[in-house]
Amino acid sequence: MQKQPDEILTPADVDACVAELCRQDFYFFIQEFWSEIIQETPIWNWHIEFIAKKLQQYGTMVKAREHKKSDLIINVPPGTSKSTICTFMFPVWCWTIDPSMRILTASYSADLSMDHAVKSRDIIQSDKFKRFFPELKIRIDQNNKSYYKNTSGGERYATSVGGTITGKHAHILIVDDPINPKGAKSAALLKEANSFMDHTLSSRKVDKAVTPTILIMQRLSEGDPTQNMLDKEGKAIEHICLPSEDDGGVKPAEAADNYVDGLLDPIRLSKKILAEAKSDLGSYDFAG
Repeated sequence: MQKQPDEILTPADVDACVAELCRQDFYFFIQEFWSEIIQETPIWNWHIEFIAKKLQQYGTMVKAREHKKSDLIINVPPGTSKSTICTFMFPVWCWTIDPSMRILTASYSADLSMDHAVKSRDIIQSDKFKRFFPELKIRIDQNNKSYYKNTSGGERYATSVGGTITGKHAHILIVDDPINPKGAKSAALLKEANSFMDHTLSSRKVDKAVTPTILIMQRLSEGDPTQNMLDKEGKAIEHICLPSEDDGGVKPAEAADNYVDGLLDPIRLSKKILAEAKSDLGSYDFAG
């Protein structure tokens, strides 16, 4: 029932309203909970909202258990909050719209994967989250750093490339940096990462027709997991590629309209910063 104009909203009413806005808009959720896990003042560059809206589409489809149209690849440079958006925040937001979702996340190392899962758990255990979503609680008997459940049947499992995930099946698979940049030139590590994506993860889906694979990474070399996915014949892939500079390879092409003086993020990735990075890394690694 709607409040009459002369009625005063209580703090609980306000929390309920904000919680509903969070459910309806993942980007709003990111803004609301950023300070719960990130101490630095955020720089709200356009790409954060752009990626958030795309992830929301996938989360909403999974909630409805609709057949997926494609898997998703997001290529962005380091230092652009990709893990915060995709691996810290997105699994938690998915639980706010469907607490029964099972989500599996993976990165190149167990420590990194665990840190991602802990950041998500920190959001859930924050006082603000408990106010907004009091019904969403982590089970006391299933509350580990790399694996936890909520009281509505949802699960979050974190693993690493080459890690054991026997018996786990997810509604969403999120792979965040499957290759350590330091090992990007190693044929053995590339083979291991691609094999993990092709064989291990492909068998960890609740429903192959529904469960999307979402790969988030910076491009590192030819034959990396991004290229490996794109080369799959007949595989539907939605590819978002937002390089630090508009070199003609921005995907989707219309996203280039958001670049400022040819730069993705003129504050965090200014021409001066990029020049220093190119000097430090060399032309080949910088291109990655």
